[in-house]
Parts: sequence; structure tokens; C-alpha cells
Amino acid sequence: MADEQGAVVTAGPDPWLKAAALNAAEVQQSGAGAGDRATTPTSAVAKALTPVNVYRFFNRSSAAHFYTASAAERDRVIATLPSMAYEGLAFQASSTADSGLSPVYRFFNGQTGVHFYTISQAERDHIVATLPQFAYEGVAYHASTAAGTGFRPLYRFYVASRGFHFFTTSSAEAGQVIATLPQYRYEGIAYYVLGDAEPAPPSGVGYYGSPVPVPQDGRAVDTSQPDRLIGTGTPASCTGEAVVQAVALGGKIRFSCGPNPVTITLPRTAKVFNDRPDVTLDGGGLVTLSGGDSVRILYQNTCDPAQVWTSAQCQNQETPRLTVQNIGFTQGNSTGQLTDGGGGGAIFVRGGQFKIVNSVFTRNRCETTGPDIGGGAVRVLSIYQDRPVYVVGSTFGGGLGLGNSCSNGGALSSIGVSYSVYNSLITHNTAVGNGANPARAGTPGGGSGGAIYNDGNFFTLSVYGSMVSDNVGIEGGSAVFYVSNDLSGLMTLSDSVFVRNPATRFGTAGLPGFFVLAAAGQPVVIRTSLSN
Repeated sequence: MADEQGAVVTAGPDPWLKAAALNAAEVQQSGAGAGDRATTPTSAVAKALTPVNVYRFFNRSSAAHFYTASAAERDRVIATLPSMAYEGLAFQASSTADSGLSPVYRFFNGQTGVHFYTISQAERDHIVATLPQFAYEGVAYHASTAAGTGFRPLYRFYVASRGFHFFTTSSAEAGQVIATLPQYRYEGIAYYVLGDAEPAPPSGVGYYGSPVPVPQDGRAVDTSQPDRLIGTGTPASCTGEAVVQAVALGGKIRFSCGPNPVTITLPRTAKVFNDRPDVTLDGGGLVTLSGGDSVRILYQNTCDPAQVWTSAQCQNQETPRLTVQNIGFTQGNSTGQLTDGGGGGAIFVRGGQFKIVNSVFTRNRCETTGPDIGGGAVRVLSIYQDRPVYVVGSTFGGGLGLGNSCSNGGALSSIGVSYSVYNSLITHNTAVGNGANPARAGTPGGGSGGAIYNDGNFFTLSVYGSMVSDNVGIEGGSAVFYVSNDLSGLMTLSDSVFVRNPATRFGTAGLPGFFVLAAAGQPVVIRTSLSN
């Protein structure tokens, strides 16, 4: 085997765009994100297979990875190529052509010294015909083109500047690469190898049409050992007052309200105290918190003295960290709650850190007018070190009559804060104000960002594997209103669908449902559908 010496790729048309598309056409790309949600094909069941270990190396010089199913080749690389760091077992495949499996083809690039692997016959033929620097080395092992019992996805990335691919079965690692290494272009699922799929998220929550791996920071908190348990096993024992008190005390909070779904109405807003433990609210997929259409549901503000001021830099402090997961929020209403500009019908956050995982927001609302107030469901200001707010596997609206609304940002709103949205469903939300921002003469202002409203200087909006549809901004940006005042902001739309977000008074040409003022070349659109 030659050393994996990556080389800078010369400018010109990228042949891997077509190659990746050929692979995606042969390999199931949907229904296999954080778990196998699709109907399992009878041909994709891991039984009577002959497992073979596939080992992984990292080249310290080129940053490329090498994979081999040969123990003899592994040992030879370890013994003779000191630049290659052995990283251990990458995954298992099949060494034989069992029923329902397909061969994985291996190539060697004589110019760069890197290897490539594909299960697609069409991609194999494309490489043979158009990339003469790649020598075909034969079948490496066998794998599946479809999700199924006993299989897990192998995620595929391409680094155009160095001319190599990267593969991993870890959705956490893949998610971290997507979030932090923009030079690694995500190309989807390469194929399916042996191994158990990761647990699926709650049924009916989020969107899993083309799921994208989620980085570790965006994943659910382990609440297997909660600090507080609300309820004693019956719906009646789970009271709104108990929720308010538990949030005030802090810690990991779970519920024991019986085996069936339950809605708990809060008598007043549950407020996080800044000098107490981080708060995680875990509803176990059965609990919905309601504001009764009269109160905001949840509030965190590191700059509010009433919640204990713990830092002179209150807008940039690491704690508290608020997580809501496996829980619903409905009929929150922050109208009249104007601290720090108000907004956030269900949840208002300023400072610390915040993430939303596997949760549902319906019929939440805030002020109906105002040029900058927003967040029918969620409003966020000032997050620690400009870290993103993760919104993962969650639903905002989801159907007629279920949407959230506010003057701006029917679902999500922020000023100077980044959102990273993964595998989520954002539909039927409305920005109901009128007059835009700044407000036109004679109007109260508002009506921007039916689904998402972002304003400020530098911040990012990243939407991965999500569907944003049927939202309305009375003035503009029915899907997304995004204004980076100094034109430094960045936006990525990947593996997502934006549809039926109508054009209203204003928008950005070529981006149906969007109004965007950002850095040059933004947004970056990857395998994403944009239509009216």
C-alpha cells in the first residue's frame, strides 16, 4: 500500500459532485438517521453473514484516513509507515457476497496516495472512465445499499482542497465534522455496514426525510439519574406548581405522571436561577407543558438581577445550561412580558447556553406587532462565546392550527445568536406584524420571518436535514428573515426542504421565502430544495 499523501487538487469542475450523486442514487439516504425508521427491506437483514473487521489509520502528514479489511495489510502499515497512526477498528462488514449485499470497490489514487471506496457500480464506472489517476484495486468487502436490522449507516465526506474522502459510522463524529469542519463536504450515506442502529428519536417528532448526523453538543442530556422527579405516578400528581419549583431548584428533572400523555398547565412562568445547577427538563416523550394561553412557560436570563446576577459579564457567562428534551410546549403567551425586549411565547433565554432536543412547540404566541420583537415559540439573546443554540429533531407547528405566531419569527427568533437546526419540522408558523423593520411610517412594524427571524451582526444559521414549509411572514421572509447588519453572517442550508413559504412584500431573488443580507456567497445551499 502506498502512503496516504494528500495533495492539493487543481481548480476545475469537481468530478466528485457527479460521483456522489451516482452513489446517492443507489444507496438509501432517508429513514436511517439516528435509527432505522424505514420499513426494513427483507434483503437487508444481517443474518448468516461472515463478518470482517475494517481498520482505520490517520495520516499525520496529509490528514487523510485509510481503511483496510486486511489484517496483514494493517500489520504491514503499522510496521513500515510511521506517519500512519493506527486508530483501531472502524466498523465491520461482510467478507462474502451474502444474499442482499453488494461489493464495495476500492481505488488507489496514484497522484495523491489516497484510497477511495464505493458500493455504487455507476460511481465505480464513472471513476474508471473519467479519473485515470485512480487505479481500480478490486472488491474490498461487502455491505448493504439499504437500511435494515443489524446494519448502521457509514457517513461519507469529501475534502476538495486535499482530494480525499472520510468515512465514519459514528453519527456523533459525523455531526461534529459537519458543525466544525466546513472543508469536509458531507455527501450523505456511503452504504450500510454491520452493527446496531442508534436509538430512534420519539415517533412523530422532527423530520427524518434526509437525516443529518448531530454533533455531541446537540444531543440529549443523560437523565437516567435525575435530581428531581415530578409526580408520583398519576396525572393528578404532576402539577404546574411542582414544575415551577423544580426549575427554580435546578438539576435534571424528569416526570412520573403515569403511562399516558399528560398536559400540565403552569400557574406562572418557570424561571431558572443563575446560581443553581444547570436545568434539564426531560418529558420522556409523554409530557406537554402549557401556558394556558396566559403565561410564558420557561425563562432563563443571566442579566436579570431577580434570578441572581452572578457575573459582571452576564451576557457572556457559561452557565446555566438549559436543555429541554422529549417534551412539548403549548399555548405559551408572553404578551406584555417586555423584559429585554420581550418575545419568546414558550421560552425566553438570554445568556448561558441552551438547546432543544426531540421537542414539540404548538400554539405559542407573543406580541402581534413591533419591528424587532419575536419568537412565538422561542426567543434567544446573548449565548456564551457565541455558541449555537441547537434545535434537534423537534417540531414547531406541524399542521394546520398548530403553528406558533408573533410579530416576527413565528417559531424562532434571535438577535446576534446562532441557530443550528437539525432534522426538524417547522411548519404553519406566522409572523403577524405589519410594517417591517424599521417600521414603515404609520405602521407598528413587524411581519418578518414566518418561521425564523435572525438579526444582528455576525451570527450563523445552519439548517440540516429539516423541512420548513407553509409558514407566512406578512411582510417578508416567510421561511427565513436573516439580516447581518455588517454583512458578515453565514448561512448553510443542507439536505433540507423549503416549500410553500409564500413571497409577500419583500424577499431575495432566487431564494423563495427568504430575505437574506449576509456575507458574500451566502447562503451555501447543499442538496436542498427551495420552492414556492
